Amino acid sequence: MKKILFTPGIASIEALGTITRLIAIADEIKKRQKDCIMIFRAAGREADYAVSSGYEVIQGYKPKFNIQELLQQDSNNDIKGNLSQPKFSIDSLCDVIRLKGLITKEYVQNTFKEEMELVQSFKPDLIFGEFETVMPIVAKKMDIPYFSTGSTIGKKDFCYYGFSNKTSYGYEEEYNKLLKSLNLKTIDNICELVSQEYNCNKVFVPSIPELEDLEDSSKYIYLGSVTPKNFIKSDFNFVKKRPLIYVYLSVGEIKPDVYQKVILDTFLGSEFDIIVTGGGTPQFKSDMSSNTSNVHFMDMVPSDKVIKMADIAIHHGGQNTTVQCIENEVPSIIFPGKHFERYFNAEKASEIGCALNPGINNFTKEFLLKACREIIKDNAFKQNLKIYSDQIKNYGGAAKAADFILNY
Repeated sequence: MKKILFTPGIASIEALGTITRLIAIADEIKKRQKDCIMIFRAAGREADYAVSSGYEVIQGYKPKFNIQELLQQDSNNDIKGNLSQPKFSIDSLCDVIRLKGLITKEYVQNTFKEEMELVQSFKPDLIFGEFETVMPIVAKKMDIPYFSTGSTIGKKDFCYYGFSNKTSYGYEEEYNKLLKSLNLKTIDNICELVSQEYNCNKVFVPSIPELEDLEDSSKYIYLGSVTPKNFIKSDFNFVKKRPLIYVYLSVGEIKPDVYQKVILDTFLGSEFDIIVTGGGTPQFKSDMSSNTSNVHFMDMVPSDKVIKMADIAIHHGGQNTTVQCIENEVPSIIFPGKHFERYFNAEKASEIGCALNPGINNFTKEFLLKACREIIKDNAFKQNLKIYSDQIKNYGGAAKAADFILNY
């Protein structure tokens, strides 16, 4: 009987990308080995989704801090007009770690105590993390195999179009105090803990090599697309009457109230059906009175179902969305803004001819309508999407990860 502990990084900036991949892998493990015992350590919305997916959840310590104050401090907005969310820029993985509150003394000490106690009591055969900074240390101290998902942007030396993980701000200070107290090797860069350079047996990459910049290594296992089936439980019964455009821009430089207005002004009465979703973010207003005969605002939708129906996607460049669109042969127009991970994904998808990355200043009625009319007829896009869709499917997804884990 195998016991597996899943540990998605604590979601102070709450996003579903980390938990969805782990649940997809856990679901596949459960299909193959019914008596496998799996628990999740999570917090916030990630904990809620793990519970709703039928898994036991141990609540983790959640950092106490004001994200709006941090974003305000990091003012670096030079975009003209009103498209940008004030004071929003994420230039590196280090910024994300700081914004999530993972560098404080309180977080490091409390999380280490909780995770050590959990591992000692649960006694897992294997730990599977994502965006974790403390569990790699616990796993090393306890000599338990540690796996993780990962990608190019997690590397400590990631540097791309002005985005860099190099830092001199001492984010690693509290971690090095902990490591010294445990007589373990210290780190030079906080990203070593997240990027699997410190302690990780295998790295499962939820993508394909053409969308990454990773060196050849037996440590990396490419999976293609890794998303759970029916993750969003909803009464989704949309009837498509026209070519469908799926719009998911999340929260970033383009504020939800701005993109909702631009999308409505652009596509109202057009030849397209539009589904616009905020993915559960409270800034997005899914007011039914805003819906029209062809433009529909929805708080949450089952993205796997919607993307399969879509003819075009306009999105933020998140890794899951980028890979899912290519897998389903849906051409994309991506607006990542000044966010290192999203920008990297957008550039890579553009390089292989599966998406446009036109820049935030082109988020206008004139550009969007023209681009959608052209991209839906573009045979080069269709040919490229077919090539890379087949490649994504051939990598095996969550089922490949489950088989590897159960046979490890």
